[in-house]
Amino acid sequence: MDSQPRAEVDDTTYRRILTFLYDEAELFDAHRYEEWLEQMASDDIRYDMPVRQFHEGGVAPQRPRQNGYFADDYHSLLARVKLWSKPGTTTAENPPTFTRHFVTNVRAFDGEVAGSYAVSSHVLVFRVRPTEPAPHLFSGRRSDSLREVDGRLRLVSRFIEMDEHVLMAANLSYLI
Repeated sequence: MDSQPRAEVDDTTYRRILTFLYDEAELFDAHRYEEWLEQMASDDIRYDMPVRQFHEGGVAPQRPRQNGYFADDYHSLLARVKLWSKPGTTTAENPPTFTRHFVTNVRAFDGEVAGSYAVSSHVLVFRVRPTEPAPHLFSGRRSDSLREVDGRLRLVSRFIEMDEHVLMAANLSYLI
């Protein structure tokens, strides 16, 4: 979240945002990514998860982060989820993994434009692959931008800061 103070959303809007995040987690756990993209993402979505970096003295360099695990728009997300939905095109999800998404520490603020919201949350993903003896835990912080579209909330952007600086999982064939 940025440093400029914003007004927290009202209780009804907060519950709507929580429901949106919980419904999203349910779709992710069921591997229903195309449905998520169609029903919950905006056409101009940005979905980013750069590589986590440590900086000496805690001060980040002035140059922007490059590379990452996700740097997607709607079309690249669509290609990604179509690939995951066809077992013959990927060994990462054949047989399918088991995932459980936990969303917590949700804070929601009014966005800069009416009907938009700035939302931060923490996420923990528990993942079991049938080909690996131990489960993997992924944790991170998400900074989301949501907006009202035809009476429904849509995800406009997601920026994920993972807690690992190197992803220890064999692959990343799920959304966060």
